[in-house]
Amino acid sequence: MQSIIHKIKKFKFKKVHYFDLVVILIILVILSIFLYNRFTKKSVWIDARILVSDGELWWGGDEPPYWFLDDLKSGMVATNSFGEEVAEVVNAEIFSIGDIYKNAYVDIKLKVSYDKNRQIYLYNFQPIQKGKPIDLTFGSNNVSGLIMSLNSEPEDRFEKKIKVKMQHLEGWLADSYKVGMEMKDSNGRSLARIDSVDLENSRLSKVIFLDDELYYDKGQFKDVILEISLVTFKDIEGYYRFIDGAPIKIGNEIWFHFPEIVYKAKIMEIIE
Repeated sequence: MQSIIHKIKKFKFKKVHYFDLVVILIILVILSIFLYNRFTKKSVWIDARILVSDGELWWGGDEPPYWFLDDLKSGMVATNSFGEEVAEVVNAEIFSIGDIYKNAYVDIKLKVSYDKNRQIYLYNFQPIQKGKPIDLTFGSNNVSGLIMSLNSEPEDRFEKKIKVKMQHLEGWLADSYKVGMEMKDSNGRSLARIDSVDLENSRLSKVIFLDDELYYDKGQFKDVILEISLVTFKDIEGYYRFIDGAPIKIGNEIWFHFPEIVYKAKIMEIIE
């Protein structure tokens, strides 16, 4: 019996090469580092704001909703492979950016570890920094966005009043602009509101190509001048910007997406 055991041990020893031992040692070192980082680094919760567009949010169910971002709600929780909570949606501000597309500013609480040597936060062993992408799964929604801020104070919003102009609109379109029209976010907060509407006969002529001939349309077209109150924020350079990032500057064109109508207008004047 002892002879058999001795032969087995001798056989196994011959089969184990030094290269195998090196590989096993490397695996053990990596595993040790992983376990050390996993159980010794202190986890902390930080506040973060990420920018998400519906083109970057994928639905995992059988019937995806028409508006992907509408499924993003306050209180949704993300967990890791151990079932631990690692993120929670605090607020989701969703707004239209034209056609069928939407963007969202999503405020979250994120569980991270802190690297003292590099003085940065880590999530899934990756640095958490402004401008870097982040992937989170809330239920059946996989959210991919860009980090805009970390542990910042709530963003200040400023109401600005501007005058904008649209030129050479057909009469039926010009007449569709009404005082009181509002653009709102998903929480019902007003982002832009029409305060006054002024219509003028357009001085421009419309050029029409028909059967290789050039015509000037003598139809009655109108210019539309609107006074609009809108919510803005200040960027790092101190410029005011609309919710979609458009700068509030004279001569700049800006989009407004009301439930009844969508338009792009040129800023004529910053009233206040």
